[in-house]
Amino acid sequence: MIFVDGQGNERLILDGEWFEKQRGGESKTRVPVSSFRGAQWQEIERRTKLFGGTKERLIQVTLTFDGGPFVGFVAEEAKRPELEALVAGLESAR
Repeated sequence: MIFVDGQGNERLILDGEWFEKQRGGESKTRVPVSSFRGAQWQEIERRTKLFGGTKERLIQVTLTFDGGPFVGFVAEEAKRPELEALVAGLESAR
């Protein structure tokens, strides 16, 4: 089982033959891993405060599945290796 925690109290879970996205502990999307089609990556930089302050670097991944959901997910840049492992797991199950 692979899971990655992200922004907005969201979590991605890859568990055997199922992929799930949760928000606040409740399932929002649950699809078979075999329906995975691809992933798009984007790096984001934003300020932590409206005026000034430090910047934080985030990674956004959008996962595409057959006949259905696009799953968007944003996490800290440090979580990229975990996200890459999750996407690799999805790709190997295709």
